[in-house]
Amino acid sequence: MGEVSTVAESLEGLRIPDAKPIEISPHLTLQPPLSRRGRGPGLILVLDHYALLQKSKANLDPPPLQKWAEEGYAVAQVLVPGKPDEFPLARAVEELRKLEGCEGDGFGLISYLRSIPFYVEEATCLCPSIKAIISFSHKPFRSIDPDNRTLPPQLLHISGKPEPRRSSTSIVPPEDYYKSAELSEGSPAKTFRYLDAGREVPWMIPADPNYHGGSANLSHSRSLAFLKPLLDGPYFDLEAIWEEHCLYEFGERAVEKTMATMVAEPYVNHIPTMTGGIGQERLTAFYTHHFIFSNPDDTKLELVSRTVGIDRVIDEFVFNCTHDRVIDWLLPNIPPTNLPLRIPFTSIINMRGDRLYHEHISWDQATALTQLGLLPQWLTFPYPVDGKPATEGKRFEVRTPSAGVETAEKLVESGSVVSNALIEAVDGDGNAWREVDNV
Repeated sequence: MGEVSTVAESLEGLRIPDAKPIEISPHLTLQPPLSRRGRGPGLILVLDHYALLQKSKANLDPPPLQKWAEEGYAVAQVLVPGKPDEFPLARAVEELRKLEGCEGDGFGLISYLRSIPFYVEEATCLCPSIKAIISFSHKPFRSIDPDNRTLPPQLLHISGKPEPRRSSTSIVPPEDYYKSAELSEGSPAKTFRYLDAGREVPWMIPADPNYHGGSANLSHSRSLAFLKPLLDGPYFDLEAIWEEHCLYEFGERAVEKTMATMVAEPYVNHIPTMTGGIGQERLTAFYTHHFIFSNPDDTKLELVSRTVGIDRVIDEFVFNCTHDRVIDWLLPNIPPTNLPLRIPFTSIINMRGDRLYHEHISWDQATALTQLGLLPQWLTFPYPVDGKPATEGKRFEVRTPSAGVETAEKLVESGSVVSNALIEAVDGDGNAWREVDNV
């Protein structure tokens, strides 16, 4: 087992990529990749010059320049002041080609503009180096050049509910709700709509008051899935990265190594107990004092299934241990019972490039308490049953709808435990409740 180090020592020992932004001009900034690999395809971000691009105090999500660099791209950020002669797209392409860490001849372009100026649209469509376009506008990029018949593939992220059509009352969603539209032969524009994000506002910028985290995160994953095949990556072995993290976390029990597998500002949330940490300092403190050295020595993770997506790994597994100590993150403040635990878990691990961004870990806390004998078989039910209150001096009780180790057994082997036993758990009269003396 590793030795417990202080939070300060752990933070000092981290090796987080920290390449600094390079300001070429007031309107053009370069950011080398912030992945451990340190190299990747080029990506151009186009934003309004008044966009709020500082780090958000309310949201952990970083500004676009840092976020895409963490994904492993060499990034050029172009600010649009609204003057045709000041849109430095050609300069951005030129500077990316010279940037150490930028690979490949083709570039992606992401426009965060709500309304695309003509000169931005035309320059992008006429640039042969642009191989993919992503836009947060309600309209795709189009060229007025009659000779420009084929545009790069496009992805549109549209916010808000569709505007009602005056001439129709059809309940069928409009075409751009979920389908691809053809701009020209060989130039598809795939569209996604985000109903909960505000219309005509920068809902994808973390520091903006209109930021909508759920929609922003979803659009980011979809953008990655769109970009990677067109720019040839960057691709990372997400399974290997997750296995490395687990080795340091559970095997070597090394806080510094564990944190070094994560982005500069990660977070972890164990959903049933809301334990974890947000940001490097607080998460390091959590790992040091409440997780890595709090797990029983016989802790074992039994993998049942794994799904690997474009930017995440989803595991089903059984968490095995002996409850021989207070396990802060799992059963906070519960003294050891020395009983075995075998709990089904689900983990959703979001990667950013070749490092972890966040972990959402979930399990059924009722089965953990049932296995420890801490959850009663019957619970007081202080409400009427079938519209009738309990008899005076009596109270209703209902059977606790939870199971013990059988939940883990059925996850591993579907036929090991009969289904629907809790539904059919009734007394001789067919009742799942009972009336007892209120003592």
